[in-house]
Amino acid sequence: MTEKIDPELWQSIINSPYNQINYENLLIHDPSKIREEEMNVSLKEDPLPIPTLLSVENIHIPSSDPLRNIRLRIYKPKGQNDLPILLYFHGGAFIYGTPEQYDFIFFRLALDVNMMIVSVDYRLAPKHPFPAAIEDGYDALLWLSENANQLHGNKNNIMIGGSSAGATIAASITHWIRDTKSVEIQHQYLLYPPMDHHLITSSMNKLANAPMQTKVSAQWMWKHYLNNQLEQPPQYSVPLMEKNFNNLPDATIIVCEFDPLKDEGKAYAKRLQQAGTPTHLIEIENSVHTFDFFSCSLSERFYTKQVELFKHILNKKK
Repeated sequence: MTEKIDPELWQSIINSPYNQINYENLLIHDPSKIREEEMNVSLKEDPLPIPTLLSVENIHIPSSDPLRNIRLRIYKPKGQNDLPILLYFHGGAFIYGTPEQYDFIFFRLALDVNMMIVSVDYRLAPKHPFPAAIEDGYDALLWLSENANQLHGNKNNIMIGGSSAGATIAASITHWIRDTKSVEIQHQYLLYPPMDHHLITSSMNKLANAPMQTKVSAQWMWKHYLNNQLEQPPQYSVPLMEKNFNNLPDATIIVCEFDPLKDEGKAYAKRLQQAGTPTHLIEIENSVHTFDFFSCSLSERFYTKQVELFKHILNKKK
């Protein structure tokens, strides 16, 4: 399989210091240590300078639990008002990851698209299994729908998105918010999303030992996230298990050729399309899960594509 992966991408993966972390072993035996090991790697990296034209701030907002706040990391072009908003959920198997790990993408994307990106530092499994993450995301969305204007954002132009497990959280929230009719989401933007805990698709079996995402890792990811509800997952926890796909936001779904999760993303896109939701499905050839985190020409071309996608999404809403 590795000989079919983009060679520049594969070399970048091999050279990455994060490649020294044994994610699969830690997911099984000590999942909470992954965030610690990633932090140790990140501390050795040079800080990324914030572009002059960009404002980056962390704020804490109230949650539905009066004893707890939620941290939001906000990226926005300076001197702009009425900005469209992308509410974003970072990846990390529901267990690790931080908003800051996306700085290298969002420092550019917020300026190139001219939008505000609000990244949620949601609670993580296994300490906080479902529904903690989507509760934090739901609370953040409600807060934005009422307070975005004071941040110079447009509370009536909110998209939702995420990558990997963050995309699962974003998709779950679109179903929940549709049912409560509390906020209108303009678009859902889902990167290589895990959508089904059964792990029985063709791609999951054929690519079970793919780089960056294995079937074993997926099993433990869902086990930690769903906790003792794996046999009968509750509503909103597993997007492909949802029964009602009507009246959901337009969608962009991106999958990777050598990602075992790709058939789940395709199946989710099909369910949306069958329900009449305009859905743009894109498969990135010669790529693996989280490919866009590795410096190479393929990732740079994809970044350019993302800018075009977001501009197209926002132009359709005008």
